[in-house]
Amino acid sequence: MRSDIRRGGAVTNAPALGALARELRGYGGTVLVVTNPVDLMTRRFAEVSRCARVFGIGSNLDSARYRLLLARYAQVSPDLVRGHVIGEHGDRAVVCVSTTTVAGRPVTVPVDVVVEDLQRRPAFIRTGIGRTRCGPAGAVLSTLRKALGLLDGVEELSVPYGDVWLGIPMRFTGGTAVPCLPSLTRSERLSLDSAAGSLRGAYTQLPAPAERITP
Repeated sequence: MRSDIRRGGAVTNAPALGALARELRGYGGTVLVVTNPVDLMTRRFAEVSRCARVFGIGSNLDSARYRLLLARYAQVSPDLVRGHVIGEHGDRAVVCVSTTTVAGRPVTVPVDVVVEDLQRRPAFIRTGIGRTRCGPAGAVLSTLRKALGLLDGVEELSVPYGDVWLGIPMRFTGGTAVPCLPSLTRSERLSLDSAAGSLRGAYTQLPAPAERITP
């Protein structure tokens, strides 16, 4: 059975994120969570810190990799590819194939092959350099530019979705973000709901956040 390497540090990372969130309780700025498993850690940070603007960058990385891989197969610039990866940053990521376009047209390359490459990427990273290099930094920089109102555009970020946190596209205009989930096929919707259910169950397995004890 394939293990989800991103969820591996959940139990260890949750207390550290909770401690940091308590220190930043009431902070009025924008917080970007990078720590894996990013959807679970983003929810933990938001609930403990009670900060109003908390985003996780997991689906941002998945979407960027998807568009880059698709551009290579189609032999076009990545700027000509429009497509989203949503849901959980990990094995349950949902590729929105139905709304993906290349140069404004429906995809004609073998998307299944692209998706398989995307799913194999964590194993390549793990057996290669052992970590990502530029991806997270690029996602943080791109999101900050929009969150600070320097640029308008769309970023796929972990935000509340019902009673869980997972990745969906957020449209930034003048620093204000609103969800812009694309139309989904029945299969894509079921996959998104499945990811939500998995994250819901995984969150209940995290150690409860400790509260600061005042002497």
